[in-house]
Amino acid sequence: MSQESPEIGKCSICFSNINISNIYAISKCGHTFHQECIHQWISSTKNCPTCRTNAFQSDIIKLFIQENNAEISKKEEILPYIETKHTNYCHQIMKECKCEIFRYKIGGLRYKCLNDFNVQIFFHKKIDHIQILFPDEIFVKTFQSKRFEIIRGKTNRSPFAIVNANGERIEFKTQTMEGFLSNEDFIRQNVNRIKYCFPKFTIKRSLKNGENGKVTFRVYSNDPNKSLKIQICPEHQSFYVEHLIENKITRCTNSEFLCDHLQQ
Repeated sequence: MSQESPEIGKCSICFSNINISNIYAISKCGHTFHQECIHQWISSTKNCPTCRTNAFQSDIIKLFIQENNAEISKKEEILPYIETKHTNYCHQIMKECKCEIFRYKIGGLRYKCLNDFNVQIFFHKKIDHIQILFPDEIFVKTFQSKRFEIIRGKTNRSPFAIVNANGERIEFKTQTMEGFLSNEDFIRQNVNRIKYCFPKFTIKRSLKNGENGKVTFRVYSNDPNKSLKIQICPEHQSFYVEHLIENKITRCTNSEFLCDHLQQ
């Protein structure tokens, strides 16, 4: 063999030859690309450019080639998190944002982003809703029926705002407030969406045909360059979490299944 690393196949993104010292693959399907090409592609499209399998940054791995027979050996995965495995669950800490994910063998998931946003997500396959805990003890439940509820924990545990499966709003007064919201909270609605605005986060429920009642949460920190996006398809109990740091978007975590309504 020559002293230069040999080439093996072509990258289907840039159509240039792939050198064995720079060969990266999507672990779900095995298709290979240049490192820079596939990272840029996944950041914008969230799927494999060859077969369209759902894929994220955490699915990209580096492949190591034995030059004597060009055999691919997956010796090392480049993962964005540190994982500790326990008897009934695994615990992941994201290297960049320090968020924590607990994945339970019985089908549950708990997500915590406490450093900048003080947000937690609770999900279980056997329960028909995803629950999110926001600052100031505000809970949001998104149900498979496409109904969602907003609960202010400091006042009571009953919903003070509901959007039903047909996209109709219902608000309730509480004993401690003249209206259902505080002076800092308000609602905006048009033909495309209902938007609940709180001091530290917003909730947008889509009314568009074809979006299946999709719910989008934006959470803000004291740093104007940092925000968090959570998007949920209620019917399929599918969701993902993304960090926006300045102009960089990083997928933090997502449900095991990601439906077509979130493939945008």
